[in-house]
Amino acid sequence: MNETTETKNETKNESKNEAKKSGSTIRIVLILTVFLAGVAAVGIYFVWRSAGYLTTDNARVTTTQFNVMSTIPGTLERFNLYEGQYVAENDIIGWVENGETMRSPFDGLVVRADARQGQQVSPMDRLAVIADVNNIHIRAYVDETDVGRLYRGQNVYVTIDPFGNHQFTGYISEISRITSAELAGQSLFFNTGGTFTRVVHILPIEITITDDVLLDEFIGVNARVRIPLRD
Repeated sequence: MNETTETKNETKNESKNEAKKSGSTIRIVLILTVFLAGVAAVGIYFVWRSAGYLTTDNARVTTTQFNVMSTIPGTLERFNLYEGQYVAENDIIGWVENGETMRSPFDGLVVRADARQGQQVSPMDRLAVIADVNNIHIRAYVDETDVGRLYRGQNVYVTIDPFGNHQFTGYISEISRITSAELAGQSLFFNTGGTFTRVVHILPIEITITDDVLLDEFIGVNARVRIPLRD
């Protein structure tokens, strides 16, 4: 009787152990299945996201800049601009002795001041640079193969390097009608054998930021642009 009982107990224990192993195997399979499904879902999301957005790092903060120059050679009889100075449209900037008065063409920020009062100057000398503070925008460059999917007024999300990952909202305010290469006279490319090489050109677009942010001190810094294509 004892041997029979022991045999039965051993059989029961073996059955329990097998059941535990089977349960553990099922749990592992379920965990792996859930994990793989999660990975697949994340992959699908990023594929969908990349397909639904046009993204470029070839972007920066910019604006119209005006080079202050004299029309005649001579001595700067009056000129006291300094970097960081704000000037209003039509403000008198200075003048060369016996020359015309120089005025600011718009409300602007002096971003370069290369001359001083009393200095001798020539007509081609740059005396200062004034940036238009009312026209600061993002200039981004997109491939010619993508520009057909863009339009004026299209929503845009922008991150600007000095602000970290903070996302600003804006819209496309201008799309160039000519490539940068064409403007530079480099629209045709040939290799040393004289064979034409097809190159994908880029077109600049302008983006106006609608959020309340002061960018006067960040002209020229890099930005990242993300344009949703499923509006």
